[in-house]
Amino acid sequence: MSGVSELLSKVYQSLILLSLDTSLYIAWGAYGVVFVFALCFTLFNKGAKRADKRAFLSFTNAFTAVTFALMLTEKDIPFSLLSAALFWCVGYMLYGLLVLLSERSPARQEPMAAVAVTSAMPKGNVFKPDVPPAKSNVRLDHALSVTEKLLGKELARSDRQEVERIKTTLSVLVLKPGLTPEENDRLNENFNTLLKLMAKYNV
Repeated sequence: MSGVSELLSKVYQSLILLSLDTSLYIAWGAYGVVFVFALCFTLFNKGAKRADKRAFLSFTNAFTAVTFALMLTEKDIPFSLLSAALFWCVGYMLYGLLVLLSERSPARQEPMAAVAVTSAMPKGNVFKPDVPPAKSNVRLDHALSVTEKLLGKELARSDRQEVERIKTTLSVLVLKPGLTPEENDRLNENFNTLLKLMAKYNV
């Protein structure tokens, strides 16, 4: 531990001997070198061009703190804060330049495109091809007439509700110029239910 303490002491003594200007030149120079390397890699290396640049923003935040600390050694707090804020603004613009020169990875773009296409499609038809409408079923009119006859009978409450539900469904279907296969299946189910009720109430 004594060796580490001595080393830190020597480093500290060396740092306090530096003037503020020299310290800032060293700090800002190191920051500039890192930016130049990041810029070159972004321009000439495909992997770096597609890489996330937020690490450079964190690096900028760290050197903003260094700038503030160095300024505090000789300046007051308002001046130190202003200097740090100006450094951060410049660093943020450099970060924006790196982002502007970068390109998004195709692997990241494709899922977004897929989401955009999926969200634009109707939810009910995402996995279903277009189904041509079937010809209007003549049983629609017959089924509607059956519902009228059944509603004229003394029906149990649950049966009456079922007939009214079927009548509502059929009234919607009859307005369509043609029925899809799915709607035809629904018509068949309702028609079978009506046949059972007809047998039950002797219609």
